[in-house]
Amino acid sequence: MRLGRTFFENETHLVAQSLIGKLIVRYVSFYGNYYRLSGLITETEAYGYLNDPASHAFKGETMRNRPMFGQVGKAYVYFIYGNHYCLNVVAKAQNDHAGAVLIRSIEPIDGIGLMKIFRNTEEISKLTTGPGRLAQALRITRKHNNLDLADMNNKILYIEDNRCPKIGKDFILESSERIGISLANEIQWRYIMLVRNSSYDGFVPSSFISKQS
Repeated sequence: MRLGRTFFENETHLVAQSLIGKLIVRYVSFYGNYYRLSGLITETEAYGYLNDPASHAFKGETMRNRPMFGQVGKAYVYFIYGNHYCLNVVAKAQNDHAGAVLIRSIEPIDGIGLMKIFRNTEEISKLTTGPGRLAQALRITRKHNNLDLADMNNKILYIEDNRCPKIGKDFILESSERIGISLANEIQWRYIMLVRNSSYDGFVPSSFISKQS
């Protein structure tokens, strides 16, 4: 079942936690056919407003960050470091003016063969670890900025509740400092999926999670 708008109407960091274990779905056209790409969300980061100096929204609304001030459930896609895109979803409580969750990493489920082509690599561990790799593997670009992920008629990019009992159900969350920022390092709004390992008495990070951007 696709996540509706009300899912994203909550405090940004709480939505970032709730997105762990959900399924991001992307349909792409390739040589005249449409293919489903998907992956289990394993790592997110929350970015707020006036309470978060590391957020793009902290200094006010601009042309670039405008989606963060808009309707929840929409995509905020930006270009960074001159070479890759980052996918965020707008999420905030009703009384908050801005906020978004960065999707940092997913575990590939559907369309792994195409992801390898788009990423030009055979190494699964390098397909979708980090927001830049993720966007390239799913062919997400600036043209998807402000796309409504909560629109039930949108068949391009959206997020589903994961209802498969064998995928990503046995996990816990770990929070830590966010990556690649110089401000508000004390805010632990990065969330990582820890999965149960049969050979280890406890939970360990998913093999697809990377601490690199």
